[in-house]
Amino acid sequence: MQWKTVSSFTVVALMATFGLTASVGADHTQPEIVKGSKIIGKSVQTMRGKKIGEIEDLAIDELDGQVRYAVLSFGGILGLGEKYFAIPWEALSLSDNKEHFALAVTERELEKAPGFDKNNWPDFADPVYYATIYDFYQVPLPKVGERPASKTDSSKASEGNQTTQSKKEPKK
Repeated sequence: MQWKTVSSFTVVALMATFGLTASVGADHTQPEIVKGSKIIGKSVQTMRGKKIGEIEDLAIDELDGQVRYAVLSFGGILGLGEKYFAIPWEALSLSDNKEHFALAVTERELEKAPGFDKNNWPDFADPVYYATIYDFYQVPLPKVGERPASKTDSSKASEGNQTTQSKKEPKK
């Protein structure tokens, strides 16, 4: 049996006839790639839905092109007294309606988080800073030469780190 080439017009016409859209049946396992400007300015909320800030910038690894941190602004009034925080990308969850991100911290916890002044940015590649940030947000630290865990892999990775975390001795 020979197959004839079907034009894209025919496919679109069939989809319209049967009320189908390109997203019907989408399982969201494929990445959705967006411009950085669509992420910058998006609000960040606690898991209970309280707005705690917005994404001001993104920190990207120049070698592999992966987003490492979202820079969150928090506090202050009209930009005065505002503090910035580097949030590991893996610590953020996009809401179902894609209008904001959720972060598993309370306002009080965020006040105690390692932050920085918007005019004095840290060295994001500093291994001590990197480890401190990942530890604070309880995100598994990627091994050297590995990409950070994806959101779907992070639960598996954190299961593997539970043994390590449970072995941590309390500070004396």
